[in-house]
Amino acid sequence: MTFTSRFYLFITLLLSAPPLYALESYINMEGFVYSAPVPYKAFVGDWSSDFQTGDSALGYSWLEAGVHNGHWGIALVQQQYAQVRFSNDTAELYYLTENKLPITPNRTYDIDLMVNSFSSEGVRLFHRHQPFPTLSLQMGANILKGDELQVGRIHGNITSINDRDYNFDNIQLDYHYSEDKLFNNNPEAPQGNGLALDFAAHWKINTSNELSVNLRNLGGFIKWKQSPYTIGTIESDNKTYDSEGNVTVSPSLNGWNLSENYRQQLPLLWQGEFLHHYNLQSRLHAHIMGSEVEDFYSLGYSFRIRGNQWLKLLYTLNSNSLITSYQNNWLNLQLQFDPGSLSDSHTLGLAVQAHYGF
Repeated sequence: MTFTSRFYLFITLLLSAPPLYALESYINMEGFVYSAPVPYKAFVGDWSSDFQTGDSALGYSWLEAGVHNGHWGIALVQQQYAQVRFSNDTAELYYLTENKLPITPNRTYDIDLMVNSFSSEGVRLFHRHQPFPTLSLQMGANILKGDELQVGRIHGNITSINDRDYNFDNIQLDYHYSEDKLFNNNPEAPQGNGLALDFAAHWKINTSNELSVNLRNLGGFIKWKQSPYTIGTIESDNKTYDSEGNVTVSPSLNGWNLSENYRQQLPLLWQGEFLHHYNLQSRLHAHIMGSEVEDFYSLGYSFRIRGNQWLKLLYTLNSNSLITSYQNNWLNLQLQFDPGSLSDSHTLGLAVQAHYGF
């Protein structure tokens, strides 16, 4: 049974029960990708694009659908997350070799690549509380079932022989996975179960200023049963060359393919926003979105279109991207992108939040 079919079954069963309170349904969909060295389309492709310095890439999606009665709520959630951190030498060498460009002869490249990714689905239980008229809190617990994982590190050196050829120099590998993408090994996928907490708060400081925070994956983990595990040294003995002398290395492993129970710590994601009511028709915003890979700082302005409809425009300082959003009483739509062509964008984000009362 798919996630969507389970959601519809869940809603049907819930609505068939005698309601004790007025229920409100909601849906929250978010997606975000960021790549520092090349546009995100090139990052997941062949890197055939303009290259710039940078040492990270990030992508996640979040789908949540459920109901609440004002204080208590329940939802089905699905999360996908991938973060990649690498040295500048790693990105530079990969870009040059993927595009068959000359590398610097007799140079030692410092290779360091770390990956942490997973996908999960589960149930979220949450409680809303307002201890003071100006402060509202929300706390939730997520019971998770893990689907996929890739966690590990590759590090060492690569030494160039000439501008087209190179050798691995003590490249160490240590990683857990549900699919071995390095050596095309397809073991039985591990089973994973986990737990994560979340927290949100909104504080009306005074009549002009507000502060909100949102934390996900607090203390989160997934315990994988008999996760495939590879450790050892990657060798570069198996080489082929094209007509121009560009080398292609088919890496081989000098090590072990094992399995073990593995506890994966989930990365913390956070957002915060400070809002200042400049007047009845306009507001000023300072926003931060953070992860273990990168923090994104945004400043901007929102204005009232009419009634309770608002349009917001923000500029993200460190990624040079724009955020636009439309909000009314029941819907919030947000899009984040780099100015110019979307195919050359290093940043892309989309969020949809909607709620409906029965």
